[in-house]
Amino acid sequence: MCGIVGILCKNKASVEAFREGVNASLDVIRHRGPDDRGILVHNNIILGHVRLSIIDLTRDGHQPMISSDNRYVITYNGEVYNYKDLKQEISHKDINYRSNTDTEVILEYFKLHGVAMFSKLNGMFAFSVIDKKNQKAYLVRDRFGIKPLYYYKDKNKIIFASEIKAIQAIVDNKEINEKALHEWSYYGNTLREETLFKNIKQLLPGCYLEIDTDTLEFKQETYWQPESLLNHHANDSKHDSKKNIKNVRFLLEEAVCKQLVGDVPVGVFLSGGVDSSAITAFAASNYNKQINTYSVGFDFEQGVGELPKAALIAKKFNTNHHELRVTGYDLADTVEKMVHYHDSPFSDAANIPLFLLGEKVKDKVKVVLQGDGGDEIFAGYKRYQTLSTRQFWKPFIGTMSKLHRHLPHSKKFYLRQRYLNALSSYDEAELMALLLTVEDKNNNPIQIFSQEIQDRISSIDPFKSYRECNNRFINEDMTQRMLFTDTQLILPSTFLEKVDRATMAASIEVRVPFLDNTLTEYVMSLPSALKIKHGQKKWLLKQAMRGILPDDILFSKKSGFNVPYQQWLKGPLNQLFNDKILELQGNGCTILDWKYVARLVRENKEGQRNNSFMLWKVLNLMIWLSNND
Repeated sequence: MCGIVGILCKNKASVEAFREGVNASLDVIRHRGPDDRGILVHNNIILGHVRLSIIDLTRDGHQPMISSDNRYVITYNGEVYNYKDLKQEISHKDINYRSNTDTEVILEYFKLHGVAMFSKLNGMFAFSVIDKKNQKAYLVRDRFGIKPLYYYKDKNKIIFASEIKAIQAIVDNKEINEKALHEWSYYGNTLREETLFKNIKQLLPGCYLEIDTDTLEFKQETYWQPESLLNHHANDSKHDSKKNIKNVRFLLEEAVCKQLVGDVPVGVFLSGGVDSSAITAFAASNYNKQINTYSVGFDFEQGVGELPKAALIAKKFNTNHHELRVTGYDLADTVEKMVHYHDSPFSDAANIPLFLLGEKVKDKVKVVLQGDGGDEIFAGYKRYQTLSTRQFWKPFIGTMSKLHRHLPHSKKFYLRQRYLNALSSYDEAELMALLLTVEDKNNNPIQIFSQEIQDRISSIDPFKSYRECNNRFINEDMTQRMLFTDTQLILPSTFLEKVDRATMAASIEVRVPFLDNTLTEYVMSLPSALKIKHGQKKWLLKQAMRGILPDDILFSKKSGFNVPYQQWLKGPLNQLFNDKILELQGNGCTILDWKYVARLVRENKEGQRNNSFMLWKVLNLMIWLSNND
């Protein structure tokens, strides 16, 4: 795993002037690759690379790397797990390999097949290839967006990098993208190519840019999209449960085995849930020595955490198990660090245990397997379960919502009311979006912004991305549409981004076996009735793991990371929250509506309304604004 940087200049003479900027850029992303560093200049192009050595730890893996015929140059971030198969496929060619890396195989394979090879790569990656002869550059990102890639363009240059801060080390571009800020207020992330900074975009998953290195003109092409997996309805074998269960078990074990490969120690982040437990089971039985597993628990979880489940799995599969316990008073410093590493105000607090766990284990392990993607591929969230029974409850939702308003305002009252409000929507795209976001359609989250900003962004449709995805998969049932939409929107922008930033901050490579190409192509092609069955989420995966995982793990209620935002804001984060308000107000910040923020605080404190999650988002936004002042 690595960090990459590149600049394509229209004026050849200006390239050397950017060398210092590239060095500064590599400095700010050194956490992504502390083992090696390289810069290469060719005509009007300058490339930079920092390396986390995983396969072939020698200097032979140094990047940027030049092909054997001196025509192509690659700077690469990622792991391609089928690189040995690709190498064997072109073994009839007389190639004098200088390393044992997947990087060199990709470079030589590209030399023979060009952009057609992107769809054949099974792994996680974001890289650039320069064709010196044809004066072309290619930027490409893996099909699910596991690895990040951002780019900036003006009339004189294109800059690309693994993180936004690396681009900003070269060009002073911190102007806020208010359109993206609107989207962030709903989802806690931007969902597609927009970022929170104007003129800085992210390359979409499954896409590549082809750039003319002379003119800097470019086009974006798609090399893979999930629609290709949906021609399944006429195939009766897709409904053969026994066969599907057997195939899933085989493909998941195969995916785990592929991702155990490396020249450094490999471990597993074990939460105790079904996904990480399944990975642990197959890793323990296929790794060449006792596998290390790692779990994290917090002092505020009060018995609802999954440490006991994780310990049960570790004991069953004889792993070398480690537990990290964290107190709430470690939070303030951690939250500020995470906003820095994210380049954005993050909303998913699951970043915190990931980051702290990474910091704890970075001296013991370089590669860790994790269960991200399992919920989106196999239907592990409540919203999938709800949508699968929509035809039964739809006629009664209005009455249920009215009756619910008369219930006592318990801890879960506002959560249930928000859910009912979402379900009452007749707009299917809006319904899908509201089932995900914690915001209520009757309580517009853009109210946190100043009136001036609200006036400029209020006409933006917050559900546009969901409408586009809904239309792409319109011939599928609603559960299937939600699954596919999540893989396109939420999986890359929230969960995979979380994993990358939180773990790369500690120089740890996280691999996600549930997003293996072969496994996902098979499971995503199956009807939703095999993923939600008899009202049970993840039915197919759970059946595949029966007899391997204990029933207590397979069929227990999903708990996940229970975030006590209320306690945090009243306790360890209270001082930080107040300090940031004073700092930003003192600096004349006009982004937020300070009266509205004060109202949220008062309502939350007096128990009138649980605004804790919105205040958590406001805190992260304030830290981000402070960092970019």
